[in-house]
Amino acid sequence: MSDFTDVMLLFSYLEDAVLEDIVCLDSIDAGLGHGGLKRVSGDHQLGHWGGSLRGAECHVVAGTFNHLNAEKLRRTLQALPWRCPHAVQLLLHNENDALFGVWMLLDGDWAEVTLPRTVRHEARGHLERTDCPDDEYQ
Repeated sequence: MSDFTDVMLLFSYLEDAVLEDIVCLDSIDAGLGHGGLKRVSGDHQLGHWGGSLRGAECHVVAGTFNHLNAEKLRRTLQALPWRCPHAVQLLLHNENDALFGVWMLLDGDWAEVTLPRTVRHEARGHLERTDCPDDEYQ
């Protein structure tokens, strides 16, 4: 049975050293299973990834993983030598979620940011909108 999760990690352009650490993570040790996170904020030297020709002001890495161990991933990312940990955002979207959950490093620990009109059901762990029909994402 599959359990796919989309992962997006957004952080400051000042984190070039950490970017290299992230794209070289051991995927099993980081809880990703098979495959790793890939930089999507631009493959060019200046990080151009659409819009103006000016380089990106942030880094974005992403991937989709089957049976992601989100807690292990958060611990791995938390341990990296961030210069600007307050500027790190982790977005997680399980195949059963209605939208991405947003996590931030606050006082050295990951905290899920409460989004308006959303609820995370404890039993299932899925993030749902409170203002959408129940069957919209089924």
